[in-house]
Amino acid sequence: MRLEGLERHSAGQGPLHRLDARLKLIAALVFVVVTVTTPVGAWTALGALGLVLAFVIGLAGIPPRELARRWLGFFVLVGFLAVVVAPAHPERTRFGLVVVASTILIKNSLALLTMLVLAGVTPFHKLLAGLRKLGVPLLLVATLQFMERYRYVLLDELHRMATARRARTFTRGRDLPWSLLTGLIGMLFLRTFERAERVHGAMVARGWQGTLHYLDEPAPRRW
Repeated sequence: MRLEGLERHSAGQGPLHRLDARLKLIAALVFVVVTVTTPVGAWTALGALGLVLAFVIGLAGIPPRELARRWLGFFVLVGFLAVVVAPAHPERTRFGLVVVASTILIKNSLALLTMLVLAGVTPFHKLLAGLRKLGVPLLLVATLQFMERYRYVLLDELHRMATARRARTFTRGRDLPWSLLTGLIGMLFLRTFERAERVHGAMVARGWQGTLHYLDEPAPRRW
């Protein structure tokens, strides 16, 4: 299947691409923690963090337009969060509603862009390998692996269901009404459970023991 968005850039050969996945995971986590814990109204610190992130984006070689497009999709959610949280924030009486809401929006945006850059310079299977080497539970790593693997399958199945439903309705537009689309998503949810049961049965029949192996990693030693 065609790689989309940031996945096209994760297989590059830039300076950030060649770093170990564990180092990039730890650096991204530290940057996000520092960003989230920055006090309200600390514009100098937030500006410094923004400059550091801009420098990293330049090294990553990811087009800013793609990052901006994904950020705009996230802006509605973060904006709603800022509007809801800001009135009850403890620092509202000191700094005002606008400053608190702006700080929440900026900090969440920096954290999101950090994760997007991390995904844009590291293939997903290397991220999973880095998580496993850092001691993340294998069950969580395996769950993330299967989510990544089968999201393409489920999206293709939803597309086929939408095409079949559109072929049985007398409408000219390509977009389905919300009532039909929600019904298709509900049906896809049920089919997901059925597919998961079949996949699990097939895996158990083939000796699945809860550990994922990759061709670019050495096989575990057996004693």
